[in-house]
Amino acid sequence: MGMRWTRIGSPQRRDRLWLLNAFAVVLLSLLGAAGEALGYDRHLKANTTKQRTHSLFRQGCMHYELIPNILRERLRPLMQRFGEMLLAHHTFSEVFGAI
Repeated sequence: MGMRWTRIGSPQRRDRLWLLNAFAVVLLSLLGAAGEALGYDRHLKANTTKQRTHSLFRQGCMHYELIPNILRERLRPLMQRFGEMLLAHHTFSEVFGAI
């Protein structure tokens, strides 16, 4: 996870960094799942296989990198689906629902 060579003096700071890392992995995986639900994963694959070739996390990373250049017609459904998937998770809606 990129923390092997990082020197952190405070255990509390280390734990906060791990928590942020966990949030990032979950959110990027959900973004990948939203893209896959809309069929956008077929644009990320180099071949025509029916099976998943990239993990949901990797797909989420790819979608996140493409957000600045993606057409609004394709971005809007992706963000709507991503929002729906976030609100479907009880924990997320309880913690961040008020925001």
